[in-house]
Amino acid sequence: MSLEKLFAGSASAKILDVLWEYQDLDLTLTDIADEAGIHYTTLMKALPLLEELGMVTMTRQVGNAKLYQINKDDIAMKKLIKFLNEINIRIAEREMIKQKLVTPEKEIILA
Repeated sequence: MSLEKLFAGSASAKILDVLWEYQDLDLTLTDIADEAGIHYTTLMKALPLLEELGMVTMTRQVGNAKLYQINKDDIAMKKLIKFLNEINIRIAEREMIKQKLVTPEKEIILA
């Protein structure tokens, strides 16, 4: 399976991104769809593959609401979480460098 097939249309990537961001919480399907910015129907099309691959797991059911989390026990997901954490550190560091380059004091010096 290729990344293109797994992440076709990016709905799967959006779902995983939301579940990674809220990895310590159980999210309802509606919460996932809303946070991912995708239609509920799109979520319901993408979710079965993510569950089948062991990337996402239903943690519990409260009434009719099913709650989900990223599967932190799956070896591939552990690696993906580590990768996402590293990428976000790099993005934050890059942003900090950009902000330091455009501080008011340096703007005056450059002007």
